Amino acid sequence: METIEAHRKNIVVLGAGFGGITAIIKLYRRLKRQGGYQLILVSKNAQHLYAPALYEIASIPRGEAGAVCLKSSICIQIEEILARFPGIKFIGEEVGALDPQERRIIFKSGDVLPFEYAVIALGAETNFFNIPGLKEHSYPLKTFEDAVRLRNRVEELVKSTSGRLKVIVGGAGATGVELSAEFVNLLGHIKKKIRTWSGQAEIILIEAAPEILSGFSPGTIRRARKRLQKLGIKILTGKFLSRVTAAEVVFADGSTLPYQMLVWAGGVRPAEVLKKFGLELDKKGGIVVNEFLEARAQRGRPASQERLASQRIYAIGDCASFIHPKTKKPVGGNVPVAETEARIAAKNIVRAIAGERPASFRPLANYPFILAVGGKYALTDLVILKFSGFLGWAAKQLVELRYLLFILPWGQAFKMWLRALYYATRND
Repeated sequence: METIEAHRKNIVVLGAGFGGITAIIKLYRRLKRQGGYQLILVSKNAQHLYAPALYEIASIPRGEAGAVCLKSSICIQIEEILARFPGIKFIGEEVGALDPQERRIIFKSGDVLPFEYAVIALGAETNFFNIPGLKEHSYPLKTFEDAVRLRNRVEELVKSTSGRLKVIVGGAGATGVELSAEFVNLLGHIKKKIRTWSGQAEIILIEAAPEILSGFSPGTIRRARKRLQKLGIKILTGKFLSRVTAAEVVFADGSTLPYQMLVWAGGVRPAEVLKKFGLELDKKGGIVVNEFLEARAQRGRPASQERLASQRIYAIGDCASFIHPKTKKPVGGNVPVAETEARIAAKNIVRAIAGERPASFRPLANYPFILAVGGKYALTDLVILKFSGFLGWAAKQLVELRYLLFILPWGQAFKMWLRALYYATRND
């Protein structure tokens, strides 16, 4: 582990996803004139993944781009990001536990890092819901390696299947919808390339909820469903998985559905390691936070000790459990929420140092989103403005450029953006 200056107090951000990167940059900009604090970013991965574009990687034909080239269009070296922010330390280790009373982080290597303030932004991992056979027989989409494995497997199946090729995408949230739509282009491209293939491909999107895109507006759901059906995708809703075998999925009602490939995009859960943080968790494993995004210590101690143990620890993004004050439901995990929470957590750390009153996190009723639904077509909702089609797709590209300009020098940001844009259009 890199040597940390003993005379400086550590402010540690755990995780280098959207929330973690935003938090460390905001802290740097607010505290760069504060000489008494050391900013530290911790991540087991040396790269920052632009996760919203994973479905693109999973649907780019192998002949159009190798894995190394693709990786450079979606994965950014953390050292490249931090080069703009001198003084921030990066520790590339995996967190094993956190002691809220002693305010220290214990790495799996055995190293220990004390902290004055901490922001927990460790994200989420794939949730298989303990469905028998699901983890063993499905392909998740959470990492770059997952995406490459997916596209390679699709090509292998096309080459080895002479009859009907059935691809099931489990989970009709944003990821499942975007991926199934892009698979149409991928399969069409492969079919043209392998002119001797006479089989037929069928993409089936299954969802346990009564409708696709749970949590989205009725208008968005209607337009997305219409687009998916136009692409030839079969949609099955209200279908609860009971178990999975190597050849078929079995639903709770006893019906079955054979497949050659099963992609799982049916949900995520907070990182498992949070159970070793000594903090209060909700029933899904997320860290319970108050209106200031401060974590709570595990119950069982006097209230004053609970407060002391968790003071100066914040949780944001997918690993935080924040209840919306109006809807009384957990705030959804998405990029705009994670970035907003990161800004609030950074602001509150600065205010705590200055002895000022913390700011409250006030979630919006609706957050902007862009949902890509195959090719150069996207549904875009900027809250005050809604549009779709090519214009929506163009807006998505500009949003990605804006983010790259936030974390990288403009020249490097434009170069990476153009590279990603090139690969994203290879099978449209």
